[in-house]
Amino acid sequence: MIRVHLRLAPALALGAALAACSRGPAPVEHTPPFYQRLDIGGRSVDPASSLSMINQYRVNNGLQPLHWDPTLARIAQAQADQMAGKDRVHSTDEAGLDRDLAGAGIGYASFLANFSAGYRTFAEAFSGWRESPKHNATMLSARATTVGLATAYAPSSKYKIFWTLVVVEPR
Repeated sequence: MIRVHLRLAPALALGAALAACSRGPAPVEHTPPFYQRLDIGGRSVDPASSLSMINQYRVNNGLQPLHWDPTLARIAQAQADQMAGKDRVHSTDEAGLDRDLAGAGIGYASFLANFSAGYRTFAEAFSGWRESPKHNATMLSARATTVGLATAYAPSSKYKIFWTLVVVEPR
């Protein structure tokens, strides 16, 4: 009786293997950009989806949408890189944004910025900013019209990812 089972074992194993192959490929999961982890090297924040989320929030609060400004994005990137290099979040006063804006030829009546670290995804950053009165005021600045956003990855930092959001009210 044992011999009969031993003779069937290869056939059963082959059948199981063929059944596993017939299932087809595993479904590919698509993660929306605002949920993609940025605390992994080589990834950066997606401007389109991030701006869309901020603008929907602004519209829901009765405000006009912001417009992406590539020069502000470059300034935001330099700020995020600077914080990552120092492994600490700096304040608006330390940042010298007024100097950066003037140096880039951006005239402004006012500007605000969010500097933060440790949020792994844009969704986390957005939620954290929304819950912070100061950061929320930046996203909901009634007179701001343009925005720049950037992240910097610091693999040896406890934070891993540094964030800068800059909004500007033109003159």
